[in-house]
Amino acid sequence: MARFLVLCALCPVLWMQGVPGYQAEFLRCAAFVEEVRTTVDARRGLESWQERGMRRGLLQVRSAAGSPGFAFEAWYDSLAVEYSGPVGTVTPDTDGLIGGRWRGTLLPYGEASLGDRPFIPPDLMHVSDLSDQMLDFFPPLATIALAPGGRWTDSLGLVVERLRDSAAGPERFQRFRWRITSQSGTPAAVDSAVRLRQEIEDEGTLAWSGSRGPVSWRREIAVSARVGASRRGGTPTEGRVKQLVTVRRVTNPADCQ
Repeated sequence: MARFLVLCALCPVLWMQGVPGYQAEFLRCAAFVEEVRTTVDARRGLESWQERGMRRGLLQVRSAAGSPGFAFEAWYDSLAVEYSGPVGTVTPDTDGLIGGRWRGTLLPYGEASLGDRPFIPPDLMHVSDLSDQMLDFFPPLATIALAPGGRWTDSLGLVVERLRDSAAGPERFQRFRWRITSQSGTPAAVDSAVRLRQEIEDEGTLAWSGSRGPVSWRREIAVSARVGASRRGGTPTEGRVKQLVTVRRVTNPADCQ
């Protein structure tokens, strides 16, 4: 989701005016349960097949103050992955990733950059490449204050809408919906005459706490792709990927200071 421009010179002023923004204090010691379910439907000529994937893990995040963004590191305490397709079901060993760190910077409206990525074991990489996991883990935010029903958009196609607030016990949450659409047509590989065309729809809803930041979110991603035949012939391949991501914040472990 790092597809939008962020101008942060006025970030402190905007926060005081009630504009939600990621702050180091919100993620100084945070833990999230993440579940991802993926379905792939593909076709090549008269042949069609389906693949399914599931990933569930406990992700820890730590941050340190900075400006205009702040530094963070993240790692999985636990992770289970399963993938099934025409050749059967695989459950890759994730031990080689557990504890490995992503380190980077997060700007107030959700744009992340990474300096370090953990080692991804080959068997896991084959079914779930998590190298860039933290680039779009956190949902995007608007750069202006929105009243319920208000909408904001940027020049790159991101739309953020504020929904009705909700409450859980004494705590009240602002709720937002975002949507990103994009499409591209590029070579499928370097020096290739084969063209890859894809359309991406990314939308979700977010519950935001004024004192804790992101509390929970649900994200749906749909990618439609077509790899055309090359000049030498061959059969075009078409596919559609649907992914449902649910994330909820959980109580930090007792040793998190």
